[in-house]
Amino acid sequence: TGAAKRGDKAAKGSAITRTIDIIDSLRAMLDHEAGGEISANLEALYSYMIRRLVEANINDDVGMMNEVGKLVMEIKSGWDNMPLDARR
Repeated sequence: TGAAKRGDKAAKGSAITRTIDIIDSLRAMLDHEAGGEISANLEALYSYMIRRLVEANINDDVGMMNEVGKLVMEIKSGWDNMPLDARR
């Protein structure tokens, strides 16, 4: 969001693209067979986050970027608090 606030469209676009790549990697790792409803919910959340970032980029909307940033931090917090042997 710093790049967006500065009006640096190139840096903003790069940051959004990197974030979308990370979210898309998380989505690709989902195991729908083993994950069931949780996996389906995460798939929907990841899709929503990507759509919001695309909208944020088009509309130069820092609020949308912040919304996705908070969601990413919540997901990271969940991973950080998960026992190592439960991560795959």
